Amino acid sequence: MITASALGEAMQTAGLLARPVPAGDAAAVERWIATFLEAYGDRVRSLDDAVAQVRALRAEAVIVPALELERLRNRAVLFFLDAVGQYVADQPELRGLPLDADLAVIAQEFRLDPDAARGAVRMAIMGTHDGPPLELLFPLLGHDRIMMRIGAINSHLLHGRGLVPLAVGPGGKPFRTLEPTLDAAPTDKST
Repeated sequence: MITASALGEAMQTAGLLARPVPAGDAAAVERWIATFLEAYGDRVRSLDDAVAQVRALRAEAVIVPALELERLRNRAVLFFLDAVGQYVADQPELRGLPLDADLAVIAQEFRLDPDAARGAVRMAIMGTHDGPPLELLFPLLGHDRIMMRIGAINSHLLHGRGLVPLAVGPGGKPFRTLEPTLDAAPTDKST
């Protein structure tokens, strides 16, 4: 099991953390490392694995597999991801957010299935379907990286051929993007 002090030392050796840690930053660094170990503790087998994951979290963008990027290529997903970026920008703190509930509400606005919408967020910010819970990833990535990564995906979606989806996917079958599937968002009839 990797300890917080061992990970901190490995991060310093790799140039990912100042040596010494400035006194005013020590509590934030300890919190970040504790969150990292909660998120990745049983996913990393060595300090080298942990440092590689830290580097990946510190990157400004991720590589999204081509077909996964194509799945995101429609107006509803583009607007949903933009709304998630605005949601992140409005949060003073990313720890302890009720992401399951909040992302579901945002997804409903764009008629997206909540699970598929969470998957789109994960793909946009991590480039993969699996990994630690978003509730841990958000504070690890921080406001700026989340917004940069979402912005990069949205830029990819808009440029090139725009929101025109692939007609045919693997195996010659019609290609489907992550499309709105829910009924229109409910309206508030109490007013």
